[in-house]
Amino acid sequence: MRGLTRIVTDSTIWIDLSCGGVIAQALGLDVEFLAPDAILRELRDPSGLHLVELGVRSIELSAEQVDEALTLLESNRSLSVQDAFACVLAHSLGAMLLTGDRRLRRIAEARTIEVHGTLWLLTQMVDKELLRRTEAADALDLMRAAGSRVPAEEADRLLTLWRKPGSPHARG
Repeated sequence: MRGLTRIVTDSTIWIDLSCGGVIAQALGLDVEFLAPDAILRELRDPSGLHLVELGVRSIELSAEQVDEALTLLESNRSLSVQDAFACVLAHSLGAMLLTGDRRLRRIAEARTIEVHGTLWLLTQMVDKELLRRTEAADALDLMRAAGSRVPAEEADRLLTLWRKPGSPHARG
């Protein structure tokens, strides 16, 4: 899998994708999805074990990485252990981080980690023609109805774009 873009995920991404019914399409992207084993163990819907079966790579942090995550937690008490693990893993691998958590995003950006969220991922699926724009809009509606915390203004902009007939952004 060398040469693929490596993307470390937190649990919010998989929960959003599951609510939107688009996990399979996300896994069709030409990227390597990674997650700390602690995150995959906590996931129930979708099941972390099922995600591994579908190709998400479970990574166990080294003792040094766990120590770094604990240090990060000491200075950022609002983070969960799993979020700290995801941040440390992305940083140590030089990988992108996908998260729906605003606090984690800010901390990762301060550590110069490239960070994106659910809306970016949906846009990638539309751009790579893994989802039609109407399917992406429907998935986003389902995610929001389930309580996803995607940025409202950007989500509204994308919904308008994806529902606009003849949009050049994607096939329809």
